[in-house]
Amino acid sequence: MWREAGKLALSGDYEGWLAIEWELRSRGFSRAKLLFDNDRVRKKLDEICKKAQEQRADAKRT
Repeated sequence: MWREAGKLALSGDYEGWLAIEWELRSRGFSRAKLLFDNDRVRKKLDEICKKAQEQRADAKRT
């Protein structure tokens, strides 16, 4: 589940950890809420999402 969360964050399609939690739960990962019950995990995923979105925006400008 952590690997899948990382892939989703790297995609740049998600604003942050909450959107990823919802996506994982919609894919049948019922324990996703437990994964995101950790401030460090949420912060790390938010950072990955932000960086991926910035990279996507930079790529569109060129």
